[in-house]
Amino acid sequence: MCKSDGQVWMAVVRAGVAPIVSPNKLVVKDGQLLQIEQVGMRNLSSMWGYRAFTDEIQATTAFISGDERGREQLLKHVTWPAGPAAPASGGLALPDRFGSATTDAPPSNGMVVATDAKTLTQIRTTLAKLRDPVPAGEECTLQGPGAVGIYLGSVTVVLGDATCPQAVSTGGGRVRVPAGLGKELLDLIVASDRAATERATKD
Repeated sequence: MCKSDGQVWMAVVRAGVAPIVSPNKLVVKDGQLLQIEQVGMRNLSSMWGYRAFTDEIQATTAFISGDERGREQLLKHVTWPAGPAAPASGGLALPDRFGSATTDAPPSNGMVVATDAKTLTQIRTTLAKLRDPVPAGEECTLQGPGAVGIYLGSVTVVLGDATCPQAVSTGGGRVRVPAGLGKELLDLIVASDRAATERATKD
């Protein structure tokens, strides 16, 4: 990348960054979930990356350097493939079965994984009960540090906190959620991961 020297510019690249569980910021554009984060490169503090929040390692990414107004103007000219539609039955698109649930555990942001059947069943049952869809135009931005992302093998579900009490699935669907639900599910996964580690240590 080159320096912007105060000018607004944009670069669109085909190979994006590797997938992550919990995006720094998540918004909806053209029906597609976009991961947005500031690029922390020297002399490029005003450059931000915009990419589709999918589980594919290769993803088209737009890097836009400039102030917020300039970036927003350029972003208007970028179109994204439409994101997956919500399930016909409503709620969030979830895999029928998954063998693990992976998330980031603050404050160290280390990955934790739950693999026991009881925890996985509880997580899926809880997410499947979320049936209050968010009408178009009422979407809010899910972002860290309060948002919790959970990777379920084929989709990622991101749950917001009190600032944005909604949940989205990369497979489709956006619903309202109780404000503390993401933290509750995070705690379940952390407890499962800790128990597995303790068992492995004893063996």
